[in-house]
Amino acid sequence: MLTKRMPFELSEYRQRLEKCQEMMREKGLDLLLVHTPENIFYLCGYHSAGYYMYNCLVVHPDKDPVLVLRFGEVGNAQIFSWLDDDHIVLYDDTESPLDKTVEVIKRFGKPKKIGVETTSFFLSVRNYQALANKLTGAELVDAAGLVDQLRMIKSPAELAYIRQAAKAVNDGMRAGMDAIQEGINEDLIAAAIWQATVSHGCQHVGMEPFVAKGWKSGLMHDVWSGETVQKGDAILLEIPAAINRYHAALMRTAYVGEVPSIIREWSDVCIEALNAALKTIRPGVTSGDVDEACRGVIERAGLYNNFRKRTGYSIGSAFAPDWGEGHICSLQKGDKRVLEPGMVYHMPPAIREQGKYGVGFSETVIVTKDGCEIITDFPRELIVK
Repeated sequence: MLTKRMPFELSEYRQRLEKCQEMMREKGLDLLLVHTPENIFYLCGYHSAGYYMYNCLVVHPDKDPVLVLRFGEVGNAQIFSWLDDDHIVLYDDTESPLDKTVEVIKRFGKPKKIGVETTSFFLSVRNYQALANKLTGAELVDAAGLVDQLRMIKSPAELAYIRQAAKAVNDGMRAGMDAIQEGINEDLIAAAIWQATVSHGCQHVGMEPFVAKGWKSGLMHDVWSGETVQKGDAILLEIPAAINRYHAALMRTAYVGEVPSIIREWSDVCIEALNAALKTIRPGVTSGDVDEACRGVIERAGLYNNFRKRTGYSIGSAFAPDWGEGHICSLQKGDKRVLEPGMVYHMPPAIREQGKYGVGFSETVIVTKDGCEIITDFPRELIVK
């Protein structure tokens, strides 16, 4: 008999499911097909690195959901999810997972209106069309964002995991910065980061840490490539860590040698912009308000064309290919979402000259009843080596 090792108490999963079912009833959905790994994890606890294969959680508005997944993953479902074997349906590699999904749907009678996550990375066009062809008599309707919205405000248990992830990412940043010196190979900086974050409990991350030196610091999302750190290199580090899939992230910049005026000036603007955003965050302001505070500093410095992105994004549970929840909420121009306590954001303002140099500084924060709690912890300054 396998022992359950669920990330959360059963009562928390039940509360999540009930909120999802209530929204389904409001929208008149007879069923909801959940294909997004984070949303499956959120509702039932199941997770595995094998989500590149077809998974689907079939949610009924009044009954317990049924999980359709590959036979080889059954142990992960039995251990990490709260579902019993009657609510786990398996397919072999030689069988059609779509046929199994249709079988599960028919368990619930003849649903007329079935919600699907049309924005999910993991529901291909081919599979969507095949399901539509197989489900004659049923209407597939767009239910994108239904479960996502429930994930916006984190529970105390979720926040505890994110705070643990922040501690791991803080240690990773210290290790990475300590490793930077003239003559060191980039690979060793990355290795120091990995060693520190994993040693402090980091598990699966949605994206790798970014270690970008010299001209690569001017590129977004660049990684180590075996080059040697030299005097005159700006080095941008952006590091994630995750505990039970819950993430925190942190960005800082170092410079090796005497700092040019442009790097100093850009760093000062970037930090001022981040500070302005941090001062703006509180319940009742909008995502756009926070972006305006940050972006305004950069625009007044005449550097908007070296920025041109959102100020930040929601962060929480994540599976590759991303560590963020920007599809749920981003701190960006004109966004009208009102901030509430329990929301969590990563804010990484960065200023870059493509292919030349770049600087960036970030924090991960929790929205509180009267402001924000900064849970990342590393000096908010340009580090000179």
